Amino acid sequence: MTVAAAIIIIILIWVSMWGFYKFMYPRAPKSMMPKEGDVTTPRNCDFCGHSLAEYRGVLESQPNLATDSDGHTVTNKELFFCNYEHQADFHAGKRYQPGG
Repeated sequence: MTVAAAIIIIILIWVSMWGFYKFMYPRAPKSMMPKEGDVTTPRNCDFCGHSLAEYRGVLESQPNLATDSDGHTVTNKELFFCNYEHQADFHAGKRYQPGG
């Protein structure tokens, strides 16, 4: 009888943990998953330096004005940003402040 009880308890724990993980860590929506033709290679943000898949960020292929870390103007360089805020901050000349 104790072996059957132990097996039932293990099954109950397994089912409850499975349900817990399904609830706490659901799948990402299909709109956030890469679609056919999306570029999934990681790129570094030109503002903060964090790595992100290219299809998730903002790619600026023809920038009007871009500056490198030394302040020199770079032309015809493809720029990549995590989001539109980083793109706007980069073109406004702001510096990245971690945690801020």
